[in-house]
Amino acid sequence: MKTIFVLAALFFSGIAGFAQKPNREELKRMKLDFVKEELQLTENEESKFVPIYTEFNEKMEAIHDERRKMMHNFQKNSLNMSNEELTKLADNLVATEQKQSTLASEYHAKFKAVLPPLKVVLLYKAEHEFKKHLIHKMKQNCNMPPGEDE
Repeated sequence: MKTIFVLAALFFSGIAGFAQKPNREELKRMKLDFVKEELQLTENEESKFVPIYTEFNEKMEAIHDERRKMMHNFQKNSLNMSNEELTKLADNLVATEQKQSTLASEYHAKFKAVLPPLKVVLLYKAEHEFKKHLIHKMKQNCNMPPGEDE
């Protein structure tokens, strides 16, 4: 598929540009560009889809940040946490998973309202492919042995 190779080249050249930790804003832009190209959106579809998709990713990122803060707190304080605190943390981690699922379901309906079914499926495929490429490139940059594909 020509578009995957073109986007992969753009993607990998962009990642190579940030030798250390990738910039969040750059990754967001690259992901959006990758998704738009994979979906081959019409102008009308793009004008409706992009604001919804951007909003979805912002909300999902907020949930990820919440989870990261919890895990950071755990890493700093795990040896001093009581069983009650650990139980609360575990419950909160599960709650973030539930928030992600609820949000995904809510936005799935919104995506279906502005995209044909094939492009909704291609959206999920593109997101998976983007993550796969990103993980692969990060492993390459860290000289980690490649693992099984996701």
